[in-house]
Amino acid sequence: MTDENHAYRSICNQFAAHDWVNHSKKEYARGDIHNNTAESFNAILERAKQGVFHYLSPKHLSRYLHEIGFRWDHRIPDLKLTKTGDLKLVMRPMPVRRMLQSLLSQATGRQLRRSPNGGVRSLACSI
Repeated sequence: MTDENHAYRSICNQFAAHDWVNHSKKEYARGDIHNNTAESFNAILERAKQGVFHYLSPKHLSRYLHEIGFRWDHRIPDLKLTKTGDLKLVMRPMPVRRMLQSLLSQATGRQLRRSPNGGVRSLACSI
């Protein structure tokens, strides 16, 4: 789901389904069609860029995006009561301890080694 930007229409053939909303006609959602998820992910990425990374180098962009994706996948849904009395689903970050447990559970059998140019490369261990 995207907005009406024409650049997205050229890549829509790569996906099983694609639809868009027309912000210029004050359309922000049509049933299940909206682009709030993409905008929310981009907002998290922008906050991380401003507050943690300060600069996103093209060389390591995939690493930054993987970290933000990990944070995105480790959110906890929470129901909040609004001022009008409605229930609203909000996503909150997973506690650091649980996130670290999840991360370390995936690290079994892996090693991190330095590459010749000073980067990091991941190797699978054979135990």
